[in-house]
Amino acid sequence: MKELPKIASLLTSTIDHPNRISLNIYLPYCNFNCIGCHNRDIAEGRFSEVPPEKLLWELDNNFIIDIVIITGGEPTLHGVKLLNLIELIRKRRSDLPIRVDSNGSLPDVLELIADHVDGFAIDIKAPPFSKDKYERTIRARFCPDDFIRSVKIAARLPYTIFRTVKYPWLTDEDLKEIREFVSVYGEGKPHLVNPYFEVIKERAEI
Repeated sequence: MKELPKIASLLTSTIDHPNRISLNIYLPYCNFNCIGCHNRDIAEGRFSEVPPEKLLWELDNNFIIDIVIITGGEPTLHGVKLLNLIELIRKRRSDLPIRVDSNGSLPDVLELIADHVDGFAIDIKAPPFSKDKYERTIRARFCPDDFIRSVKIAARLPYTIFRTVKYPWLTDEDLKEIREFVSVYGEGKPHLVNPYFEVIKERAEI
C-alpha cells in the first residue's frame, strides 16, 4: 500500500454536502489559524490516529453513504499522500464521488488531485480582494492570486461548492462582494453561507 496521510477521525454525516450522505475523513494539521475553528484539535495535531483498516472497513461496509468527503484540517498539506488516499478510495468504492475540502491556499496540490476527484469545497473566509480582512479571519498570510487559481481549478468540477461562514465582522457589503466573486470565478457552482458559532477555547492570535 502506498503511504497514506494520518487519519484523525471518521464520521458519517447527513449535513456536509447538499442532498448526500457522506463519509467524512478528517486529516490533521492546518496552515491557517481561523477564528472560530470547530476542528481546533485536529488542526493543531491533537488526535488519536484512526488505523487504515478502519477506513477500509467503512469503505467496504458502509452502504448508506453516497459521497466521500476528505476534510480537515487542511487536506492539501498532505500532497502526494492525499493523492494516494484518493486513489485508494477510488479503487475500493468506484461508485462514490469524492470531494476534498480546502482553504484554497495550495493550488499546486489542487491541480495535482483535480483529475482524481469529483469536486472541492472551497472556504471563502472574507472578500478575497480585502487582504487585511481575510488575514484578520485566518490569522495567517493570504495570497489572493493563489486563492483565485484554486477557485478556478475547483470550479471545473461538478461536485464543487463554495462556503462562507457569516462571521460577525463580515458586513452585508462583504457578503455581496463574496457572492460577486463567486459569480465571476465560480462557474455557477453553489455558494453556501453558514452561521457563525463562537468557540470558547481559542488559540492566541498570531
